[in-house]
Amino acid sequence: MLLGAALRIAEWLASVLPARMAYGLADIAGAVCLVAANLARVCAATGRASRGAGFERLVRRAFREHARYYLELLRGPSYPLDRIGELVTVHDWERHEATLRSGPTVMVGAHIGNFEPMGAYFAAHGIPVLSPIEEIRPRALFEFLASRRGTGRGVEVVPLSKARRPMIATLRRGGAVGLIADRDLAGDGLAVTFFGHPTTMPEGPAQLVVMSDAAFLAGCCLRIGPDRFDCVGEPIEVERTGDRRTDVEALTRAMGAEFERQIAGAPEQWWGAFQPIWPDLGRAAA
Repeated sequence: MLLGAALRIAEWLASVLPARMAYGLADIAGAVCLVAANLARVCAATGRASRGAGFERLVRRAFREHARYYLELLRGPSYPLDRIGELVTVHDWERHEATLRSGPTVMVGAHIGNFEPMGAYFAAHGIPVLSPIEEIRPRALFEFLASRRGTGRGVEVVPLSKARRPMIATLRRGGAVGLIADRDLAGDGLAVTFFGHPTTMPEGPAQLVVMSDAAFLAGCCLRIGPDRFDCVGEPIEVERTGDRRTDVEALTRAMGAEFERQIAGAPEQWWGAFQPIWPDLGRAAA
């Protein structure tokens, strides 16, 4: 009876709402379904409940955390560099700083928490970073977000489609490149198992590492309060075989495993869940 009533209400809303509003609501419903489906896979693989009231609270919190990321993106340029250590805690910073200053470094992370404050942290310590960013439309929105990513200080952002040469040049100079790499945007990456389900992972970061013999770091910066962030990083190391293809595949799989560990620690902050991650769920959402 309740289902029938709900269907009749939905039918009435669909018929009386203006088309743009009706389709907008459908898009929101589709986003909720995709986020829930993605997070259900993370929960199932990590021993958490993937349904019920607790899981529903997790999904709602994911939407709140995602909104907070965009709030922080707007607030980021106002973070004072001379007090950035009060806002951002980086565990084992001395070790990571030594790596960053000793030669080429490729840093990777997932779409989790907020990596933007790290730009200010690097700038405060005099470490420039080059970071490619996805080109989104409209162009005005892309330019607005690009001007604020990395707080505009210390991080050079370049469009993803034009990033290869600048990244190679930066690494050849012994500099640092930062990439967010838990989504295979081109769809032609390495086949991997991610939280127990098949997908692909971009090989670009590993290719840069092998090409330039760079250090490979995976990090995440989690939100622990208003304008407060806790950052950790781990080196990604595999035994090198000397065969470029084999080494790229091994590094890419190790990167994916590290992303699983990061996301498992705070699935509600994984805003990668708002995008298609697994091909079968992507098709279902479409």
